Amino acid sequence: MSASNGTSTRPKAPHVPPPGIWAPAITFFDPETDSLDLAAQSKYYAYLSKHLTGLVILGTNAETFLLTQSERAALLKCAREAVGPDHPIMAGVSGHSTKQVLEFIGDAVDAGADYALLLPCAYFGKATTNRVIESFYAEVAEKSPLPIVIYNFPGVCNGIDLDSDIIATLAQRHKNIVGVKLTCGSVAKIARLGAVLPKEEFSVFGGQSDFLLGGLASGSAGCVAAFANVFPKSISKIYRLYQEGKGEEALKLHQKAALAERVCKAGIASTKFAAGLTSAKSAGIEDAERLLAPRKPYEPVAEGAKEGVRKTMAEMMKIEDSL
Repeated sequence: MSASNGTSTRPKAPHVPPPGIWAPAITFFDPETDSLDLAAQSKYYAYLSKHLTGLVILGTNAETFLLTQSERAALLKCAREAVGPDHPIMAGVSGHSTKQVLEFIGDAVDAGADYALLLPCAYFGKATTNRVIESFYAEVAEKSPLPIVIYNFPGVCNGIDLDSDIIATLAQRHKNIVGVKLTCGSVAKIARLGAVLPKEEFSVFGGQSDFLLGGLASGSAGCVAAFANVFPKSISKIYRLYQEGKGEEALKLHQKAALAERVCKAGIASTKFAAGLTSAKSAGIEDAERLLAPRKPYEPVAEGAKEGVRKTMAEMMKIEDSL
């Protein structure tokens, strides 16, 4: 898993992911050929990188489990080329076996990623005991050249929900485990992890932006949020306002964003359609709605629902445009 010549001269990233707002970038497909549109993808990555702390490439919202291994590698390579050598990239490397994961990590190293985001192995839900989870993360952490960020998302892992004790134990035993993304939505886990793991050694990220302020108040490093695809400037502003001590102003914007974020709760099709109305357009991508249909066999947003998305996001679209 040695880095290629193209990445070996890059400056070394901090061992722990920097705090702030990260987006799990969505994926552009040509629906006629069912292939990646890397030209559109490059524009999109470049645009997001101007407004966000870092990018997650191959997260859930990239439809990663619908991609081939070569497509995964192509997206990582495209991202590094689009954002330059210094912008932080966290690569999704999740798979169903340890061997799969280590191969994905190898591709991420070759492409110049800085961190690896990893779901628990959970294909066989009843067989995924704490002992299995601990041995899985231990072996990956030992063998990975990249620092590991645990990804807790019960909704895509057969209901496997890592509690704060097992996350803390893994981090304390393995110095190469440096963070967690909590898409479970538990602010209490943020507080408990912050109580036992120093920020200099471990970053705790919320997995959705609608509890960003609650997470920050409880000790989070920020969030990795699908909604940052849609309103990257606005979500980043909420974070900055909080860091500047402007809590009331941050809360006012946060509440408006949380109402608009309801569209993302409907699933990947709505998230991609919403991004096509905002950030993809700002990135200069033509025909974004067509290129942002979910990959087959999943269906795009129904025509009758599109107006509802526009209305729900109308106020936030004006705010985003003003920033």
